[in-house]
Amino acid sequence: MLLRRRTRRLHTRVPGGLIAQTEKGYFLVKGSKRFRFVSDRARESWKLKVVYTTELAMRDIKISGVVGFRDGTLIRDISTHKIYLVSDYKKMHVADPDVFRNLGFTYKDIILVSSKEVNMHKDGGTLYG
Repeated sequence: MLLRRRTRRLHTRVPGGLIAQTEKGYFLVKGSKRFRFVSDRARESWKLKVVYTTELAMRDIKISGVVGFRDGTLIRDISTHKIYLVSDYKKMHVADPDVFRNLGFTYKDIILVSSKEVNMHKDGGTLYG
């Protein structure tokens, strides 16, 4: 017998620094604004607590755009095979494998993503070892 886990939704506003899940999806809450995630992979990169709430409770927090991956996340574009480090909300192309070792990363840290997910970050230059 499969048991369904019941999720309790709060009827309160979610404070900044957390992820709110409403009927409309997942949002990163920052002050009086909230940002929709470009993908579930991007949301998971933030590793923040998810608070289940309602649109009614969040009505005063305006949806202000889309957010990508958390700073410090390594992503690899599935179509170009290029690897990027997200830093200051920008993508930095990792052009040298020594960068991984020098920064303490391994290939296991890389998240495989779509071009859409990569391109939502502005270009931030290139990293060399």
